[in-house]
Amino acid sequence: MRSLAFSLVAASLISSTEAAPQPFSHVFVIVMENTGYAQAIGNPNLPTLNALAQKYSLATNYTGVAHPSLPNYVALLFGSTFGSHSDDPRQSFGGDNLALQLEHAGLSWKGYFQGLPSVGWDGGAAGNYGKKHNPFMLSSVIADDTKRRQNVVKLDALSADLNSGKAPNFALIVPDVCHDMHGALNCLRGPGLQRTGDAFIKVWTDRIMASSAWTGHAAIVITFDESEGGDTTGGGGKLATVVITKAGPRGMTSAQPYNHYSLLRTLQDGWGLPPLREAATARPMTDLFGP
Repeated sequence: MRSLAFSLVAASLISSTEAAPQPFSHVFVIVMENTGYAQAIGNPNLPTLNALAQKYSLATNYTGVAHPSLPNYVALLFGSTFGSHSDDPRQSFGGDNLALQLEHAGLSWKGYFQGLPSVGWDGGAAGNYGKKHNPFMLSSVIADDTKRRQNVVKLDALSADLNSGKAPNFALIVPDVCHDMHGALNCLRGPGLQRTGDAFIKVWTDRIMASSAWTGHAAIVITFDESEGGDTTGGGGKLATVVITKAGPRGMTSAQPYNHYSLLRTLQDGWGLPPLREAATARPMTDLFGP
């Protein structure tokens, strides 16, 4: 009887261990701009995005959490918008965030920003780069720390890191306004702008999946900050979010109600980190990432 009880306990422990989520090896999050779900999925000008959505995993009920752009980027890192409804790059947010959590856990992070003038640059805007899309430099704890600012780099550095086997555990990849599908006066417009953004996605997903970082429990997430126009579903409008995994689900969709806090919660759960702020009550996107 005692032997049977021991066996049952042992089996329970093994089952529990097997059910626990595997820690992520690398996660690359690509954030595009101002495109709603209906404008993205099925759009012939976005062949790469749609092909990836069909082959891997697509969240069909994912939303931004606010308008305009800036608070959505802050939400992805901090688990809160802190009540912001402004793109003013002079805003600064304190307290814990995903980057700091990763540091404390002995894991690495880096932000790759197209058009960033120099490593750790703290200006509001330059050319096609905008600080409002850079949540790391909106963090007072990071912006005021010379060493941490070395992790906020130009997009070109991602190629070097992938080629040298030095990709971080968490990478945030942000295109400039001419490649993020939102655009500006000096960018292509309409279908040309969309095709440029789709080409950006293809270049970087191909490079990541061809690198040594694409191993184990690795993932790429492609999402958007907010929808365009008057869609306020979930606060920031309904968005297309694609999850590409090395060894996870294929050809699946999820209609679960997800948002930027859900994505943060998923990353924190995957690395064994406590969820921050709104992420604590958000539903993790486990079905899209796999066990």
